[in-house]
Amino acid sequence: MIMDRLNFIQKFSSFLGISIVSTTLLESCTSNPEEEEIVLTEEEILYNSLKEKTSEHGKFLDGRILYIDVTHEDFSDLNTVGEFINDSDNYILILRKTEDVFQVFSNCCPHLGTTNQWSYNQGSFRCANHGNSYGTGTQNIARCGSRSTSGNLKQYQTMINQDILTIDFDS
Repeated sequence: MIMDRLNFIQKFSSFLGISIVSTTLLESCTSNPEEEEIVLTEEEILYNSLKEKTSEHGKFLDGRILYIDVTHEDFSDLNTVGEFINDSDNYILILRKTEDVFQVFSNCCPHLGTTNQWSYNQGSFRCANHGNSYGTGTQNIARCGSRSTSGNLKQYQTMINQDILTIDFDS
């Protein structure tokens, strides 16, 4: 109906020599971009909320779920595949395995429970306190402080949504 009215007015306004002005005015009346409502999905709303909550420190703990903005300056080492961060505040080692895969492990050394002296090389974390190395597999988990000198570190389930890494400490 709007197009019919627009065509009608354009045809007769050309007779009066004002077609360009009237067409512009009519089109601006029929489609106002400022009035268009932007609708966000639930996922977009959650993402925006988490970006806000992680903006200051790069992370946000909600119960037993930790959210980390991997683009935050405090986590800039994670921009490189193969690099890791020892987040001693949350007792975890965060490894960027590939472009799309992050792995998160307990930073508690299975040998004596220390958390602060880790290095990573070719699939293993090495605790510098006594030189023991621990793998990143999901079998043969060596418990924190169990005096184990080998095995794999406890791993937590993760999910990445754009640049927000979610870590589930109950997994």
